[in-house]
Amino acid sequence: MVDILFNQMKKFIPYFFGLLLLLTGIVIALYWKNDIDLSELKKKYTYTSSRFITIDGINLHYRETGKGEPVVLIHGTGASLHTWEKWTEVLSESYHVISFDLPGFGLTGPDLEHNYQISRYTFILDSLMIKLKINQFHIAGNSLGGLVAWRYTTQFPQKILTLNLIDAAGLPQPGKKPPFIFQLAKIPLLSTLLQKVTPKSIIKNSMLDVYKNDPLVTEKLIDRYFELSLRDGNRTAFVKRMSQLNEKLNISDLKKITAPVLIQWGKDDRWIPLDNGYEFKNLIPRAELKIYDSGHVPMEENPIETVEDYLKFLKKSKED
Repeated sequence: MVDILFNQMKKFIPYFFGLLLLLTGIVIALYWKNDIDLSELKKKYTYTSSRFITIDGINLHYRETGKGEPVVLIHGTGASLHTWEKWTEVLSESYHVISFDLPGFGLTGPDLEHNYQISRYTFILDSLMIKLKINQFHIAGNSLGGLVAWRYTTQFPQKILTLNLIDAAGLPQPGKKPPFIFQLAKIPLLSTLLQKVTPKSIIKNSMLDVYKNDPLVTEKLIDRYFELSLRDGNRTAFVKRMSQLNEKLNISDLKKITAPVLIQWGKDDRWIPLDNGYEFKNLIPRAELKIYDSGHVPMEENPIETVEDYLKFLKKSKED
């Protein structure tokens, strides 16, 4: 009886795979997205203060505004320097503000060496500072950018005036599943498709996951994240980055940070929970924690409140 049932099922296997191929073909046909030429993206997403500089073969997009003590702002995964637009506007009244697109993101595009480890990012950051002849600066970073910021601080403590971590990555999250788009990028077949087949809905759902306040996720915001993800090489870079997340980090180095530290966190962060904010505060001497009614990117959701707190922190650090 079992043999008869098995033989009957075998007849349907070719139909099953045929249907699977058909569905795959339909998905590819509907959601295939060609890369957007850099020249087109530059027209839409550069500022008058935008600059490009070559660092180790990478044509890095960065922005400089204002005068005063330097403040360096570093964005997170999937984002770009545009995430700091409101902060840049406010900070530029009193500070020399530098923001840039990390390799693999925004207008900078891919690293020719396909190296997206944190050590590579800290090297790029240090090279940029050397080229801009900036010896000491304040540093702030969100998510991946926060990880780059604190790793850089532990490597070059003499260069850092203050450190600001905004929903920063880098601490273990045992038992927590990574964001859905990160999971897709780690599945061999799907990661290959993701480099060319990119439904806009994936970006929209990611933004709704990152933000707490859904009405703030506008079509303009989704378009920016989506279109910059289609910059030539960025989707491949994202997949490569996801395969390089096994880099060992010395968490104990956080205890050695002597610079004043502000930690800002969204209380409803679904990507990196608030518990990590408290853990950073416990690990880092001289750290203070501010919590906001937002998700993973409080500097985008609550730009005025967060930047005002940052300005107070910078002022206080001068007085101490």
